[in-house]
Amino acid sequence: MNTRLVTYYNNGSQSLDQAISLPYTDVILAFIFSRPEAPLNWQLGGGIAATSTSLTSTTRQAIQELHEAGKKVLISFGGGEMSSAAYQALVGHEDELAKSIADFVQENQLDGVDIDWEDTGAFTGVAGYSGVNFLISLTKNLRESLPAEKFVISHAPQPPYLQQGSGMDGYIQVMAEVGLLIDWLNVQFYNNHPWSSNPEQIIAACKAFSALPGITAEKILVGLPVTEHDAGSGYLPIATIVEQVITPLKAQGDFGGMMNWQFSSDQQYFWAREVGRALGLK
Repeated sequence: MNTRLVTYYNNGSQSLDQAISLPYTDVILAFIFSRPEAPLNWQLGGGIAATSTSLTSTTRQAIQELHEAGKKVLISFGGGEMSSAAYQALVGHEDELAKSIADFVQENQLDGVDIDWEDTGAFTGVAGYSGVNFLISLTKNLRESLPAEKFVISHAPQPPYLQQGSGMDGYIQVMAEVGLLIDWLNVQFYNNHPWSSNPEQIIAACKAFSALPGITAEKILVGLPVTEHDAGSGYLPIATIVEQVITPLKAQGDFGGMMNWQFSSDQQYFWAREVGRALGLK
């Protein structure tokens, strides 16, 4: 079983190359996103961008060094910058979008892509498109351009997207249809009641989600904020994460690992080191 410790690198306040000596297995650069008026002309955000479409030389050098340290580096598509209108403008163009993202991944010697889709209205019928159909089509097209032998694809759903009967559980169908094409899920157990700051609910959700078609326990990563300032809710002290989340999940058997938001908030890298130690990573 591959246990993962994943972080989102979202700004330049902490140098990316600091992750080399930390127990992270995967670093996700955030974000590629687009605007409704130019849906296929995506932009780069965060501290990784030299221009709207190119990485800084420092980022490219850090990617090479992270690879040499045995770590994978992904780019994330979506995030908070993407509006529902921007997603709607991409419907019907998933093949072109996937090809564009895949080209960026390969040109910059990245290891894959993370899909951070958060347009709840497209699961509830409020938005003007089907989030289920969009995610299935995008995932299929990405996997055609990024074969599993060389590249990884992760998704970052919120818990209610996988909770049967939540009214927004479209990811159940997504995983049933393309779960085999997805390497793991960075489940955002923050800003989502009743899972936020509730270890028992997190553990119960991991068990329930792992029983769904297209999902196994080792595909589920528990995503938590590093500090109270990184989310509106969902912060847990490190000792609580280790004792009440990681320890019981490991005792249940297969456990995919942990994800955090965000790298720059771990000022002394205590979160990464302690959580990594609890996961058995060095």
